[in-house]
Amino acid sequence: MTHPNKIRVLEPFIGMVLFIVLAIYVVNAFNTGNWFWFRGNTVNVRPSRIVVVDHGQRTILTTGHPDFGPLVEATAQSLSELNNSGIVDVGLSDETLDDYASSALVLELYFDSPVVFNTAARTGKPTQLLIPIEGRHADGGLVFRGDQGTWWYGAVRMSNPQPLLLALEQMGYVVARTQPAG
Repeated sequence: MTHPNKIRVLEPFIGMVLFIVLAIYVVNAFNTGNWFWFRGNTVNVRPSRIVVVDHGQRTILTTGHPDFGPLVEATAQSLSELNNSGIVDVGLSDETLDDYASSALVLELYFDSPVVFNTAARTGKPTQLLIPIEGRHADGGLVFRGDQGTWWYGAVRMSNPQPLLLALEQMGYVVARTQPAG
């Protein structure tokens, strides 16, 4: 009877680690419905229409409006990176939506195709986003998702809302900065 010269420990250990990593990736991919859940970014963040609601006054911006291009660029820059890996547990009540319509500054972004949030949470396929700038939920860079005129429960958080806030200031809106510029 011969004994092996070396005991192989490294190969099974590497195989086990690879299996665990692959299992975590596949479970999250099926859970989120997104193969790129680990990236922490957003895809398709160029809106086709923007509505600025400023204390009851609605301004619709589309292609051709002088402020549309800079605001789309700022929106894409602010939404491109997220600051959370899941959904923030907050919703929009009827009271909050009424406040947004009459006594706050918010952006409503509308898209021709769904926005894709690459995050570890199931975010759905929203075609509209609501970003509070002043008023309730405005201090944390929150972005509410929705579709077909309905706002969903839960929000994602922008990593850096400053480009968006700066673009709104340049358009003449009064923006209270609660986060350091950077």
